[in-house]
Amino acid sequence: MIQQANKVFESMEVKDVVSWNAMVTGYSQAGRFEEALGLFEKMREEKIELDVVTWSAVIAGYAQKGHGYEALGVFRQMQLCGSKPNVVTLVSVLSGCASIAALLQGKETHCYAIKCVLNYDWNDPGEDLMVINGLIDMYAKCKSTNVARLMFDSVAPSDRNVVTWTVMIGGYAQHGEENDALKLFSEMLQEGNSMKPNAFTICCALMACAHLAALRFGKQIHAYILRNRYESVMLFMENCLIDMYSKSGDIHAARVVFDNMQHRNSVSWTSLLTAYGMHGYGEEAIKVLDYMRVAGFVPDGITFLVLLYVCSHSGMVDQGIRFFESMHTEYSVTPELDHYACMVDLLGRAGRFGQALEFVHSMPMEPTAIVWIALLSGCRIHGNVELGEYAAAQLQELGSENDGSYTLLSNIYANARRWRDVARVRSLMKYSGVKKRAGCSWVQGKKGTATFYVGDRSHPQFEQIYKLLADLIQRIKAIGYVPETNCALHDVDDEEKGDLLFEHSEKLALAYGILVSTPGVPIHITKNLRVCTDCHNAFTYISMIIDNEIILRDSSRFHHFKSGSCSCRGYW
Repeated sequence: MIQQANKVFESMEVKDVVSWNAMVTGYSQAGRFEEALGLFEKMREEKIELDVVTWSAVIAGYAQKGHGYEALGVFRQMQLCGSKPNVVTLVSVLSGCASIAALLQGKETHCYAIKCVLNYDWNDPGEDLMVINGLIDMYAKCKSTNVARLMFDSVAPSDRNVVTWTVMIGGYAQHGEENDALKLFSEMLQEGNSMKPNAFTICCALMACAHLAALRFGKQIHAYILRNRYESVMLFMENCLIDMYSKSGDIHAARVVFDNMQHRNSVSWTSLLTAYGMHGYGEEAIKVLDYMRVAGFVPDGITFLVLLYVCSHSGMVDQGIRFFESMHTEYSVTPELDHYACMVDLLGRAGRFGQALEFVHSMPMEPTAIVWIALLSGCRIHGNVELGEYAAAQLQELGSENDGSYTLLSNIYANARRWRDVARVRSLMKYSGVKKRAGCSWVQGKKGTATFYVGDRSHPQFEQIYKLLADLIQRIKAIGYVPETNCALHDVDDEEKGDLLFEHSEKLALAYGILVSTPGVPIHITKNLRVCTDCHNAFTYISMIIDNEIILRDSSRFHHFKSGSCSCRGYW
């Protein structure tokens, strides 16, 4: 269509500003910025008076494609030329600020809006609400959710539209405040509020459920979707449902959603592949790939990234190497940095450090922190101190030290009982101002979610929790469980290490889950860090003496414990 419009435009003897604006807008909306800017510059050369529509079209085009810096640059030119922005211009500028988290420029735009646009009389709320919605979105995406909420609350409930609710719920969901997102979504659906969420609102709520592993809430949203007929956007929401169910621990429900889809796109296939990868079902993922090919979908760079992740977490090393090699030879997909990092992770997990280093040195681009962290993680698993020190040194050279890299190196030294080096690393962390994240686990109960930290005694039922946990540990010791004291990374005797292991957050969460769960119902636990080897071992034994399946999601994958075995088969 844009080509036909261009032919008509070129054939016009007299081109007024409206026709120029139409072409600039068309190119911008199509993402063809060079042509849009070319026409824009030609208008200036031919001294055609640029109006607010011209400027707004270019700014909006940049903002819609996430090119915030360019949008702000054009906005500055507009101001220098003395052209006065309108509501559409300001909303586009705010969108550009949001895309690059430019809080200062967003605040400046807010000030301009207060002085020149907003009147707050709500006689004609349309324009004011457009700007306020843009401000809520900008503040939320710049991680100033408190200010965003103040803007949201400044709009009377009767004056809010679906965009007002969606940008606030999405802001919470995308920036680690998922509980607030779900609370606000519930308020939106309360009786007396006639506002019906759109597909984007619902998917923001599903995203929050996925982050929290809030399966029960996710099922309620699924039921709402089915009751309220969203046929025109069902594909979009079904893809979100696959993601929510898989990240909430119910891989079977994710597959049911997939199998019942009337239409699928590449996102659908990739979401299911990712789901199987997170749960360690590598063979099932390969079958999905075969079905995907039969259905006529060609794997792209994202698909291969998921496949390498699947192989890495399933111990399918040789298969992963074959996938990497076939990317270029069979599908003409050029491996990028993330693909190389996945290969280093794949080989490092398997202890094939020679090949891993060879991959690092053969990369066509400079290895970044993600590559060295992948190698460092493999060194921690296999206790390779020398190579771990080398990887840590590379991270230090890049200036990319964080709590994760320090902790990995500290764990390597602790496993090797090099306590002076452990103390040195911890001293470095303190000197650099890097704080180790506290281990935290949460578990779903009948009355909501309970959260536990290591040694936590804040829960009202903590005495029952500790008593049950002590009983469980005693019973599994009788059938062969031996505490893995290497996981208590302190220079103390083994008996004291056993006491430290006893209080790990995931064990406390499991004891509480058993207390409040019905026999036979799965217990869903989430941990913010990687599960330690001792807790993994203890959960395996505990699953032999309780009737519940234990589904544990840690920072990298899922573990399904049942009848004395784990879905990861000891490979994670």
